[in-house]
Amino acid sequence: DESATAAIKMVELDNLLGGGPVQHREDQGEESDLFRSYFSSGIRYLPGGVASGFHHVDPDAVEKKLFQVKGKRNVRVRQVNLHVSSMNKGDCFILDAGKEIFVYVGKNSKRTERLKAISAANQIRDQDHAGRAHIHIIGKEKLLGYVNQFLCCIACLKTYDCKLILQTVVTLYHVSDASGEMIMDKVGEKPLHQDMLNSTDCYILDTVTSGIFVWIGKQCTKDEKLEAMKLAEKFLVTNTYPVWTKIQRIVEGGEPSTFKQYFSGWRETEDQIGLGRVFALEQIAASIPEQDFDPSSLHAGELHSLAKSGCKAVGFMPDDGSGAFKRFYVENLELVPVNHTFFFGGDSYVIKYTYEKNGHENCIIYFWQGQDSTPDEKAESEIHAFRLASELGGKAIQVRVSQGNEPHHLLRIFQGSMVVFLGGKASGFHNSDGHDTSDDSPRLFQVRGTNHNNMKTVQVPEVASSLNSDYVFILKDRKVTTPENSDYESNVWVGKGTSAEEKEMALKAVNYVAPGLPIRIINEGEESAKFWNVLGGEGEYKSGYDGQGTPLLVPRLFHYHVSPAAKLRVEEISHFKQEDLDEDDIMVLDSRDEIYVWVGNKASQDERQLSMKMAEEYLKSDPTDRSHELTLIFIVKQGDEPASFTSLFPSWDPSLWEVCGV
Repeated sequence: DESATAAIKMVELDNLLGGGPVQHREDQGEESDLFRSYFSSGIRYLPGGVASGFHHVDPDAVEKKLFQVKGKRNVRVRQVNLHVSSMNKGDCFILDAGKEIFVYVGKNSKRTERLKAISAANQIRDQDHAGRAHIHIIGKEKLLGYVNQFLCCIACLKTYDCKLILQTVVTLYHVSDASGEMIMDKVGEKPLHQDMLNSTDCYILDTVTSGIFVWIGKQCTKDEKLEAMKLAEKFLVTNTYPVWTKIQRIVEGGEPSTFKQYFSGWRETEDQIGLGRVFALEQIAASIPEQDFDPSSLHAGELHSLAKSGCKAVGFMPDDGSGAFKRFYVENLELVPVNHTFFFGGDSYVIKYTYEKNGHENCIIYFWQGQDSTPDEKAESEIHAFRLASELGGKAIQVRVSQGNEPHHLLRIFQGSMVVFLGGKASGFHNSDGHDTSDDSPRLFQVRGTNHNNMKTVQVPEVASSLNSDYVFILKDRKVTTPENSDYESNVWVGKGTSAEEKEMALKAVNYVAPGLPIRIINEGEESAKFWNVLGGEGEYKSGYDGQGTPLLVPRLFHYHVSPAAKLRVEEISHFKQEDLDEDDIMVLDSRDEIYVWVGNKASQDERQLSMKMAEEYLKSDPTDRSHELTLIFIVKQGDEPASFTSLFPSWDPSLWEVCGV
């Protein structure tokens, strides 16, 4: 009755507030991280209810109680049976003996857990004993004469430590009463699209491991609104889900990022529609210091400009790119130096970049993996990057780069000279200057960028479908197609959606892919028959910007560490701040555009070696349509965080760990 009344009152309150709030259902002991984050001092469970709860409290009354402290940030303090068998070596416990309060720190507990247990003991002292009790911190060396029993006992309580479960099935269901009775039909599975949602109906999104979402359309009927939550509860019963499975009710137009992340495309209300004037990155951020540049603050039209340039991680800009770099490619599992700026899609590369900042030399290790590179080459590039970083004391930032997802800083290093060719080294150029004159076949290149700081040139298949009205292309071909004539020319095809800056950059790119050749400008719509013949005939190609973008998601922080039983333990941290970074372990920060793996100074060697694996496993479990092979991954060390990482926190104090101690 009390549970049903709470649900009814929740609906009444929701109606009073206009139907806009997101509703969450929580169960004792299974509260979500978001719910627990609102209680900074932790949640303490006490037995009884209203009848036993309202009575006079005597702070001098002595009733021994044993509490188990669970969690490292948003803690839960639960009273357990006053017996040694209730304890284990992995958690912290509080023994309230009246005037004396003992805090037992388990042998395998971490520093953060110990601090939270002490904080919870202080709260018990102040709230239950008017501040008059004494607190004693009990370590593994002594505890009431039977320390061995405490340290050797086996935990018998339920734990919440587990691997992330791969979310292989995310399903959307349609709820409607159009036929006169409530019917729930399956709409589709991952990947989902925004146009699957109709404003006149209600939907249930089953995320398998993250609970149930009930989506309410703006124009759905009153009965559908009222019945949607009930159907969600019936859905849990039908699918034999635990009773504590999370249910969230959301309305159209007020979707949180946790809901939008399950859709491969999400059109924001301010998105640009169609082609139009775009602006260079430098024009957008002219008055913004590079180290503080936050792409999430831009409007959709400006984000479109960034997307056209092909830049990733635009906020990661440790310097102006004028430092020194050495470049290697992986051959026979070894690193071979190269002295040009050409990349091949069938190879993997390692770039060691050094620069000076604040009087100290810093280093970034990029490992670039071509889309057709072999798994062994990709693995070796990662191993060599880790080795180079280890030789530098582990302070170098490691960045995994997949072809087509180059960070803005990497492009800036090459100053517009980066060219990516199809194939591997064996199919590459034969001349020492990097330009091949022995291949008579035409070549088509796409130019992406609006200035020399973000430009790259990429070879694409020589077919009409490779063209795009949003870009400029270079087609290298013979002037006259006769066996006797070996003269070539560069056709610069200018799409209707491009800007003058992009056209200017394309003319400069010709110097890298076809130096010295005459140039012919071809505007979209003015192509000759010869032009189409080279591309295998006229055909369809992308002719406009569809405005469908990825959802603008809030950053998410996850705490990873390997337990004494060699199991990977994962916990998401809501409303995170710098103090949540645990120097004993590994943290994964998801900013949507890239993944940061933060390595604490006291993380174990096993955890350090698994850092890249942790990020990849996280991406595999990601419900969005991101590829775990293509997403940018940064590995940063405690104390050497780039501004693009620190800017994701509400505030950042570089000296925090110096004054905190352990």
